[in-house]
Order: sequence, then structure tokens, then C-alpha cells
Amino acid sequence: MQEKAMVSDALNTLNSGLKTYSDMISQTENQQLRSTLQQMRNETETSQYELYTIAKNKNYYQPAGQASQNEINSLKSVFASNTGWAGTSNTVGKSGVGNTTTGNVGNVGNVGKTGSSTMTGSSGGIGSTGL
Repeated sequence: MQEKAMVSDALNTLNSGLKTYSDMISQTENQQLRSTLQQMRNETETSQYELYTIAKNKNYYQPAGQASQNEINSLKSVFASNTGWAGTSNTVGKSGVGNTTTGNVGNVGNVGKTGSSTMTGSSGGIGSTGL
């Protein structure tokens, strides 16, 4: 197996694992287990970013272009209309869940254009939104 294909497969595996961690964390009531899963997710995110950086430096991966402010605003608008969450408060939706810091979509900075990132090799793309 060529290095490019191995890097692509590893990134796809890490990305899949990150989605699984996210699903498990959101459904876990036990705070100790939740914290453990969050730590594992954070470590996996670090590994994924390191491998992504290697892939990018070796030209195995071409990230999406920088999003314009209009594209960011459009994404925020679509997200808000679909979820009821604007991304700027400390609450999640209308449920009254407080003290949940989730960030502001406008601060992402590199929200790529959907479908414009590519990963060369046998395993295809790794995140078509360029995040």
C-alpha cells in the first residue's frame, strides 16, 4: 500500500472515530464517563490534525479555499433556521440548557466551500466542507 493511501485511510478512520465519540458524548449521562470520552475525543482530534498537517504538507490533501464573510453569514443563517440556534449565546436551542459554551460559527475562519476540498489516493475525501 502506498503512503498516500495509508494516510488517507488513517484520516478516514480518525474522522469516523471523532463522529462516534461525538455521538457517545451527547448521549452519556454519567459525568465521569463523559469526561473520559471527551478526553479521548480531544486526543483523537489532536492526532487527526497532526496527520492532516502531514498530508497537506506532502500535497496528499488540498483543503477548501477560505470562506468569505458572506459565505460564513449564509452558513450561520441556514444553521440558525434549521436548528433555532444562532451560535452566539451560552444556551443550546430553546431547551434552557445553560452554561454550554459552543462557540460562534463566524469565528471558525476556514469554513470551506462544500465539495471543494480533495484528498488524493484510493480512499477519497476527508471532510468535504474543509473544516
